[in-house]
Amino acid sequence: MQGAGPVPLDSGSPSEGTRLPRSIFVGIILAAAAQSVFSFPQLPERMASHFGAAGAPNGWMTKEAFFGVYVLMIAVAAFVEFFPARSIARSSAARINLPHKEYWLAPERRAATNAYFVKFFAWYGCAVLLTEVLAMGLAIQANFNPPPRMPLVPVVATIGGFLLFNVISVIQLFRRFSKTS
Repeated sequence: MQGAGPVPLDSGSPSEGTRLPRSIFVGIILAAAAQSVFSFPQLPERMASHFGAAGAPNGWMTKEAFFGVYVLMIAVAAFVEFFPARSIARSSAARINLPHKEYWLAPERRAATNAYFVKFFAWYGCAVLLTEVLAMGLAIQANFNPPPRMPLVPVVATIGGFLLFNVISVIQLFRRFSKTS
């Protein structure tokens, strides 16, 4: 059956519309690197790394371990940015759970569907990375004050912003794929 197998990534233009989010992604990484280079020498050797609901620290680690975790979190965001869309593009239609998938994964629409997911995950990766960098930045800033204390309003705003982004993203996905025209 034609069209049942995976479609190559170069079908259509899956990277169309991703220049802006990918530039933003790189910009956020550069900001995180600058933040790390500037902050690292000024931070105490033992840092508060986890905070309770009231903002008081309840977990500690060395600053080397803290920044190692930071690098791992950036890698997770990069994974979100690049892997899911590529995985979807390489998967057969049988392995993809999508409303009206017969319509959206038909050979004449598969490249456009793949391009949509590339763009979607480019923006989603930016949101994940921005959330991580803001959270780690707040933890870094908390460690400049003895005793360390996490400011609650920025934390709630960061989490709330990410949750709102998720709600809007899910609504957009349902709106796009629940129709067949």
